[in-house]
Amino acid sequence: MNRKKREFCTYLNFDYRGVEEHLAKMAARGWRLEKVGPWFWTYRRAEPAQAAYAVTYLPSASQYDPEPSETRESLEELCAAAGWEPVAEWAQMQIFVNERPDPLPLETDESVRLAAIHRSMKKGFLRWGAVMLVLALVMAGLQVKTLLTDPFHLLSSSSGLFSAALWDLLVILQTANLLGYWRWYRKSAQSVAQGGPCAAAGRGLRLLNLIALWLVGICLVLYLAATAATAESDQSVFMVCYLALFGLMVFLLDRIRRALRRQGVSRRKNLAITLVMDVVLSVVLVGGLFTAYGILRFSGVLDGDGTYIYEHREWDTSPEPLPLTLEDLTGEAYPHVRRNRYGSGSFLVREDHCWETVLDAADDGMSLDYTITTLALPSLRDLAAESILTEWTDRGYYDWVEADPAPWGADAAYRQIFDDGWDRFLTGDYLLCWPDRIVEISLTDLEPTPGQMAVIGEKLQNA
Repeated sequence: MNRKKREFCTYLNFDYRGVEEHLAKMAARGWRLEKVGPWFWTYRRAEPAQAAYAVTYLPSASQYDPEPSETRESLEELCAAAGWEPVAEWAQMQIFVNERPDPLPLETDESVRLAAIHRSMKKGFLRWGAVMLVLALVMAGLQVKTLLTDPFHLLSSSSGLFSAALWDLLVILQTANLLGYWRWYRKSAQSVAQGGPCAAAGRGLRLLNLIALWLVGICLVLYLAATAATAESDQSVFMVCYLALFGLMVFLLDRIRRALRRQGVSRRKNLAITLVMDVVLSVVLVGGLFTAYGILRFSGVLDGDGTYIYEHREWDTSPEPLPLTLEDLTGEAYPHVRRNRYGSGSFLVREDHCWETVLDAADDGMSLDYTITTLALPSLRDLAAESILTEWTDRGYYDWVEADPAPWGADAAYRQIFDDGWDRFLTGDYLLCWPDRIVEISLTDLEPTPGQMAVIGEKLQNA
């Protein structure tokens, strides 16, 4: 039997009634609150009992205060006389339990309770909620700008879609939480002014926070699935490691903060040390992950069967297969080949980037570079083609001209042209369009014949 369990907390800081009722129900089921964490509350197994919980607030308290705090000690001494024992604290919220039958209430003056809650919320919940809302609005605004100016760039990026979903969720959640508090505070102030108690926070905001949690989890699963489907396996592993290290960093920072509190370190020193450790852990954990991945990538460890050096250049021992190779176009088998292939994109747009360079018997080099963009919806083709056709024209020197699509077996074809006012010539870059696929191919070392165009179109259309 599990002796401990963790529960994601969806209660807001001011929802003291909800917290009290929930903890009492947990105690009746044999679970006692043991610790309040940044995301999860920890319970320990105990005998089921009828226990009363009470929540009070210390506006001057901070999660960085040394333990024991003089203010909190004074509060605990006053509460102990009535049988209330401290259980845990959550920022300014102080949680007590009492197992006596019909215990005396911990709070008797509702106006004092409301004033303490409001001061506590202004110190933490409202301040940081407003900061996060402003940040989320800025980031969501940038996503909207990208969607309006370059929608294909956003739709073709799993990370872009994931971050856009998270920022939009954060805007909705923070707006609802802040408005929900002000609504609760206004109703409570009216009730207290008439001699009544503070208003109940209700289940709406808790349900919204729970839904937001599930949506974040769904978005994360979709993001990881899209990364695994569109990128190389090592990139998928990298993203899982990155998210795991981020969670580890949050866990370690919380442990460091708690350890400093137990050592009696002052609030300012605790905050300063925690911030410094935040930077250090970011550099060591996340920065170390990027460094290790880069070393493995550029050293060739992740490339499979290894490489060798010839003519001061690196070549593949066993080149990986590509949908289209220079051997397919020329019919010549090359003794020295170097290839690379990596994927990117989203569930809507998948991009496969392929590159090959060869060295023939006469030590003459040739290269082939192409990107296959596969579209989940044919309606995205015009959007994708427009984005690609305008990508390089912003510099003013490059443009695209229509080409005959028939030799390629394509629906539409374009060729890039260079014009700087003095020189004007066609480059070796082509754009080929099919209903659900677009191919960008660079043939700088080869002027394709109609037969080679047909081979390119056949292989890349069906790759």
